[in-house]
Amino acid sequence: MASTERWEPVSSLPALEFNRRIADPDVFCGGGSVAALACAGAAASALLVFRLSYRRKSNAARRDEINMAIAALEALTERFYADADNDIASLQALLDAQRAAKESGDRVPYFAALQRAALAPIAIAEGAIALIEHVIPHLPIATRFTISDLGAAATIAEGAARAALLTAEVNIELLRDDPASHDVADDLRARWDSARRRVSDLADDVKRVTREAVLGRELDGGSS
Repeated sequence: MASTERWEPVSSLPALEFNRRIADPDVFCGGGSVAALACAGAAASALLVFRLSYRRKSNAARRDEINMAIAALEALTERFYADADNDIASLQALLDAQRAAKESGDRVPYFAALQRAALAPIAIAEGAIALIEHVIPHLPIATRFTISDLGAAATIAEGAARAALLTAEVNIELLRDDPASHDVADDLRARWDSARRRVSDLADDVKRVTREAVLGRELDGGSS
């Protein structure tokens, strides 16, 4: 059954209302939007630490660098809200196209909608990667008290990226049902693979550096 509930921009919804809609089987929403909102929360946590780092006298020589990172994370936060909206819209368009294809037999619009539904969560994952990349250079200048917040932000972003990539993979494989979409599916898979590898590499670095700082010593054998 089609949803009769109109989605406002995700950024305008209280967390309780957003989660209520996620759990409602009559409201169409995918895991990608949840991943995007998780990234927005992770970015907020990282912003807190960056702003605290900016105030510290010991970081005076790096304030321009920190300020640029703050601006980048503020932009990323807005992007994550937009990504959540786009993921919801792409799912709705896909379901509409799927119903239309059953009625008309024309599957071309369905495969176009499927492509958009694969791209939306890949974009979320790439945003999460950008967030982690901004966090890593600031781990060494965070205090031992706040570095755990940065590590948590990066770890949340890692999990969100993996979740978004999982939803994208489903749609990429569905695209292969259309012979004319094989090249598109291959291109999306290559972008997907690149994001997956990058997430894995960055996650290992973040966990190792964060735990070293929290424990106050260098860990042998890397992350665990």
